[in-house]
Amino acid sequence: MANLEEIVTFCDAILSPTAFPDYPSAHNGLQASNCGKVLRLGAAVDANALTVADAIANGVNLLLVHHGLFWGNNVPFVGPRKELYAAILRSNLAVYSSHLPLDCHRNFGNNAALLRLLDLNFENDITADHGFFMPLATAGRSREAFHSQVLTHFPAAKCMEFGPKNVERVLVCSGGGGGLIAALPTVNFDAVVTGEAPRHFFDFVCANRLNAYVCGHYATEVFGVQNLAGEVAEHFSLPWTWIEENCPL
Repeated sequence: MANLEEIVTFCDAILSPTAFPDYPSAHNGLQASNCGKVLRLGAAVDANALTVADAIANGVNLLLVHHGLFWGNNVPFVGPRKELYAAILRSNLAVYSSHLPLDCHRNFGNNAALLRLLDLNFENDITADHGFFMPLATAGRSREAFHSQVLTHFPAAKCMEFGPKNVERVLVCSGGGGGLIAALPTVNFDAVVTGEAPRHFFDFVCANRLNAYVCGHYATEVFGVQNLAGEVAEHFSLPWTWIEENCPL
């Protein structure tokens, strides 16, 4: 058993949520409290009806998520939203969320995990909207080899290859990074790995003769919460459960 307040303090020290810019109303940090005690951790990309139900069924007292309960404007607690919040409160389930701070964490984050997964060597960061840090890395291999490696880990990736036959410099941005990348004023890379992209991203890739790999918003963001849960579980000697959503998007 561990103290919820101590776990929150531990997570905040790692992620610095109040010092990191994010989208309006994202609210990084503790989003729902419980009785103050934690017996089992859960980790999921999203705090939604599916993951909350699975967390409760698995005896989870604290659910660590990447996409939390609060986004955009305030809305009434009615219908499915009321049912979600009622289940959280009724089951004594605490929810801790970290969005951009977890995407960009140098060790535990989604972007850092993508670098390791694809054997990319960190070079430097590019800063986009909301202070979002996107790592620029070197690959130094053929496009064919890089293509194969991407599909090994992300078999449903959409590949758009208009760039050189050798992949040298890769810009990485997990989740919905395609729109941020397409808005960059300078292109000093020949390949892009991201999770999700808008329609005009294709035009951007074509115009700049890039090799681009869109691997799935969900698929590129499973790593951060898993890494965070593992770190918390080890520090506080707690069991933890990964809650898979099988989200194809």
